[in-house]
Amino acid sequence: MQSETIENYLKTIYHISGGNASIVNNKQLADKLGVIPATVTEAVKKLHELKLVIYEKSYGTRLTAAGSKMALSIVRRHRIWETYLEKELGFGWDEVHEIAEELEHIKNDKLIKKLSEKLGHPNFDPHGDPIPDEKGKIQKSNFIKLSEARPKKNYKIMGVTDHSSAFLKYLEKHQLIIGASLSIKTIEQFDHSIVLFCKNKEVSISPKATECIIVQEA
Repeated sequence: MQSETIENYLKTIYHISGGNASIVNNKQLADKLGVIPATVTEAVKKLHELKLVIYEKSYGTRLTAAGSKMALSIVRRHRIWETYLEKELGFGWDEVHEIAEELEHIKNDKLIKKLSEKLGHPNFDPHGDPIPDEKGKIQKSNFIKLSEARPKKNYKIMGVTDHSSAFLKYLEKHQLIIGASLSIKTIEQFDHSIVLFCKNKEVSISPKATECIIVQEA
């Protein structure tokens, strides 16, 4: 099993489980990785043999302490590369994810440390995702989804969970970028879409989009 494949599986299990020891089933992994369930079964069995996951047939897979440590290292590399690409090389936040998917597999701790130092040891990447420190610790926050926001309240956009180019361009179109302040005008009872004000402009946000925008009450 190739090193890059191992890293992709561990990172995917980490993300699906929400960064904890939750069980992830084979269908979830297959859907996320774009492979057939049989391929996933074969892969997680090998990861189990490597003591990176605990796999139980007909139940699912969860990361071991060693697997979690490796996953956090990959996540750290990925998010530092995203930040470097945006801050130092001028790539848009809608471009950095795909490039970082390739760069994250460069295993050079000194390089990542130098990049982090160059960036001033950032706590968050361009999408607002927390960057694990060298020990794998993540800064806690009181962020919520926009879908959990309340009417007549003011918020600040802190991140997004959908890194697709289409979604990020959609947000840029409405100036809903990291750091933007907004106020909730109304929440539609019918479909839970949100009407808000941002940059003195009224914008209607779909329920699907509100699930992918992370905010903090201002």
